[in-house]
Amino acid sequence: MPLPVARVPRTTSTVLAVLTVLVGLGGRALLPEPVGGPVGDVLYAMLVVWLVVLVVPRAPRALASAIALAVCTAIEVSHLTDVPARLLEQVPTARYVLGTTFGVADLAWYALGAFLAGAVLAVVAPRAAAVDEALRHVRAEPVRVAGRRIAAFLVPLAVVAVVVAAGVGVERSLSTEAAGLRAQVAVARTELDDSADKVADDAVRSALAQTLDEAETVLDATPVLERGPGDAVAAGARVERSVAAVRESRRTVAIAAATDAREPLAPVRRRADDILTATDELADEGRGAGRAVRNALRDAVGAADDALATAEPGHLDTMRLADLESVADDLLAHRDDVAQATTALMTAQDAAVCPEPDQLWFPGAGRLAEDELAPIPWAPEHLLRADLVDGLVALDEAYRAEFGEHLAVNSAYRSYDDQVAVYDPANPDPLAAPPGCSNHGLGTAVDVSMGPESFDGARYAWMKAHAEQYGWTHPGWAEPDGRLPEAWHWESVETPVSY
Repeated sequence: MPLPVARVPRTTSTVLAVLTVLVGLGGRALLPEPVGGPVGDVLYAMLVVWLVVLVVPRAPRALASAIALAVCTAIEVSHLTDVPARLLEQVPTARYVLGTTFGVADLAWYALGAFLAGAVLAVVAPRAAAVDEALRHVRAEPVRVAGRRIAAFLVPLAVVAVVVAAGVGVERSLSTEAAGLRAQVAVARTELDDSADKVADDAVRSALAQTLDEAETVLDATPVLERGPGDAVAAGARVERSVAAVRESRRTVAIAAATDAREPLAPVRRRADDILTATDELADEGRGAGRAVRNALRDAVGAADDALATAEPGHLDTMRLADLESVADDLLAHRDDVAQATTALMTAQDAAVCPEPDQLWFPGAGRLAEDELAPIPWAPEHLLRADLVDGLVALDEAYRAEFGEHLAVNSAYRSYDDQVAVYDPANPDPLAAPPGCSNHGLGTAVDVSMGPESFDGARYAWMKAHAEQYGWTHPGWAEPDGRLPEAWHWESVETPVSY
C-alpha cells in the first residue's frame, strides 16, 4: 500500500510564515530597491506556500507550490485590469496583499519562491506518512491526545500573537518616525520661507527645497510596503543638514551686513561729537542751544555706542540667528536717530546764534583743516575749499575771455577769527554773518568785484547768465530785492541751504 503524504505540522508552517514576514521586513529596510524588490517577490510566493500548508497540512509539496504560484500569478495579472486600482482606493491597506503594479519579471521571481518553498517543505517535513500511521495507534491516551491538540492550537496562536505584536511595534515605530519627520519638515518649510534674500548662496535654499520634496515623498509612501523602518529618520537627517547649511549661510550674510552697517554710523557719530563740543562751548558763553536738545543728542549717541559694542565681531559670532539678523537694522536705525538728533541740535543752535532764517550754523565754519583748502590761482592770498577751485578757474577763464581780465576776488574763505573781526552785531544791517553762520567759513563763497555799476553793470549780468554753468550762483538774499543786496557775493551750488 502506498505511503500517505507527509504531514507538515501547523506549528512549523506558522513559524515559517513568521520568519518569512520578518525576513521580508528586514530586507525592505536594509536592501536597495533593485535587490529588495525581487527578494520581496520570492518571499511573498514562499509565504503563500506556508499559508497553503497551514490550511492543508497534508497537501503535496508540488501542489502547494503550484497553488501558491497560481495565486501570485493571478494577483499580478489582475493589475492589467482596473479592479485592483478601484479596490485600493476603497481599502488602501489591501496593497500589502495585492501590490501596486504589474511586472513580467515578478512572475519569474514568484516561480522561484514557490520552488524554494517546496524544497524547504521537503526538509522540514517531520516524518513520513508511514511513521505517522505507526504512531497513530500509540496516541491512544485521551489526556495526551487532548494535551497535544491544545498545544497544536495554542502554539500557532502564540506565534500569531507574536507576529501581531511585532507588526504593531513596527507600525508604531514607523508612525513615530513619520511624526518626527513631519515636525522637521514643518520647521524646515518655515526656514525656507524666512531665508529668502538672506543667504549668501541661493543654492543652499534650492538644496533644502529638494530635500523637503524628497522627505514629502517618504511621508507619502506606504508604511512597510514602500517605507521601511529608518527611512523617515534618514530623511530627517538630510533635512536637518540642509537646514543647518541654510542657517550657516544666513549667518554669513547677517555678519557681513552688521559689519557694513557699522561703517556709516561712525562718521555720523563723530559729527555728533563735534556738534556737542561746539554747542557746549557756546553754552558756556551763554549762547548755546537748550540743555534738553543737547541731552537728546547725548542719549542718541549713548544708545548708538551700546549698539556698536553689541556689534563687535566677537559678539556677532555667538549671537542667536534671530538677534544677529536684526543687528544691521538696529545700527542703521541708531545712525538715523543720531543724525536726526544732530540736525535738531544744529537747528536749535542756529536759532540761538544766527539771526537770519537763510543763515545756517555749522560748528566747523571757519575751522577747516589746511588740507581741505587750496589757494585761488590768480589770487593765492585767498583760499577756497579745494574741490571747488577747478569750477572757479573755469568760470574765470570764461569771464576773462569776455572782459579781458580775471575775476577780482576780494574775499573767500574766512577763519573763525576772521569772521569775528568783520562781524559787528551792533550794526543793524551787518555786511557779515555771525561767526559759524557764514558760508565764507565753509570755503564755498567768494566776494568778486562787479565794478562801480554793481547790479546794473555788464559784469553782473554776464555772471547771472553764465556762472551756474560752472557751479556758482548768486543767492536770493543777496539779490537787489533780497534781505541784504550784495552784487559781489557768489557761492558754490554745493553750499548747504538746509541740514
